[in-house]
Amino acid sequence: QSPAYHTLLMARNTPIIPYIPVLDALDLTSNEVLMEEQALRLPIMTNNWPDQYGYIPVSAVSVAYTDTGIYLRFFSRGRGLRATISEDGDRVHLDSCVEAFLRLPGDEKYYNFEFNCIGACDASHRKSREESDPLSPADYQEIRRAASERRDTLFEQRQGIQSFWVSVKISWRIFGLLRTTEIPDHIEGNFYKCGDETVMPHFASWQPIVSQKPDFHRPESFARLDLAKRK
Repeated sequence: QSPAYHTLLMARNTPIIPYIPVLDALDLTSNEVLMEEQALRLPIMTNNWPDQYGYIPVSAVSVAYTDTGIYLRFFSRGRGLRATISEDGDRVHLDSCVEAFLRLPGDEKYYNFEFNCIGACDASHRKSREESDPLSPADYQEIRRAASERRDTLFEQRQGIQSFWVSVKISWRIFGLLRTTEIPDHIEGNFYKCGDETVMPHFASWQPIVSQKPDFHRPESFARLDLAKRK
């Protein structure tokens, strides 16, 4: 499928996430070319609070799915890099961080998946910022990750122009979907780039957010993403 094909998809009212089953046979570190050529790419470049935070890095996410899960490959390039959190369930949003908030159709709750640049993850199933159920250690095992930065390398601030990528597979089992017949025809969500304590704090999103201050926990900002029909 050509880049023009995916430009056409984005021109539609509802973006379409491609079904790419061969992803299940690839290591997350080696799926870059396939995700680049065939996945749906979404820019994470909306600055909703320019008066408070004037800077945003260049960021995007590529999205695809298979019978076993949803694949995300984030890329970001900007000023500085921070990685101080290595344990899952910790405050990775303070570091150089990318995020996916996703919701199944008809579900009043959503899942937040947050990853810093070394692949540490903070995730939960929540109704709002205040009401959440953290994921279990077994759940975190269902979130496979690879990153451009080593997981065991922590650093407070890396200066200059820096780039990083994080490649993720989130099992459908995380969402409670145990059979392929349960995979819906669409999901809802938004994608984010942040770095609360980086050298240049920033808060960017794919879809616009209406709030007085940075707040990603706004499910009313979620957009529909159709899942291409499985072959």
